[in-house]
Order: sequence, then C-alpha cells, then structure tokens
Amino acid sequence: MKVHHYGIATKSIEKSIKSFLSLGYSPSSEIIFDPLQGVNLLFLKNENDHLIELVEPGQEDNPVSKILSKSGTSIYHICYEIDDINSKIEELKKKRFISIIPPTPAIAFNGRKICFLYNPTLGLIELLEK
Repeated sequence: MKVHHYGIATKSIEKSIKSFLSLGYSPSSEIIFDPLQGVNLLFLKNENDHLIELVEPGQEDNPVSKILSKSGTSIYHICYEIDDINSKIEELKKKRFISIIPPTPAIAFNGRKICFLYNPTLGLIELLEK
C-alpha cells in the first residue's frame, strides 16, 4: 500500500493554509465541498509531492467536528492508495480493522472509491482505490 495523503482536521482551511505555505506547501486543488461527509477539503503539495488534505466541517454534525472537539487541529487519518478496495477491506477486517464508511465514490477523487476503517492500535485509515 502506498501512502496517498495525510488528512488533517482543521477548524479553518484558510487559517491552516497560511501555516503550510510557510512550510513550502502550495494548494493543489480548489476547496471542494463533499456533501456525503459534510466537509470542505483542500489538497496541498510540497516540492517532494507530499500531499496533505485539509478537512474542515462544512455542515453541522459531521465526524470532523467531533474530532476537532476532542483533539483540536490534528492529523486524523492516513490515506493509502490500493488496487482492489473490496479485497483490501476483507484482508484488513481479519486484522482487527472495523469498517466505518463502506466503499463510496468520492467527489474529491473524481468518483474513485474511498472507505474508512478503524483499528484500535492505529486509529483511522482511508483506502483510495486506484
């Protein structure tokens, strides 16, 4: 599995951009509203193609709001790009991962499927199908 990006929960994409610009990142997308998750997203990239996804609440009562209330701005998931999402989910379920969001077409990835899984030792991961 290849790391695709790190997801960072933030109360404000606009405020977070300023900090990442000072670290050599620049926006690699427009701000995207994801109605399925109720969040706004922005991807940033640095000269080494290290990709970060800033995620802010776009509607009330979404999972990112809960993360922010518990942890504040923080990395809350690692996204891995994989070939076959369904077989990887089955493999990870055998290793104590719990499916949080089933495979769903993602607006941020032009309809490619994503899913979120949780492991009590590792926390939240996202799978992105190639």
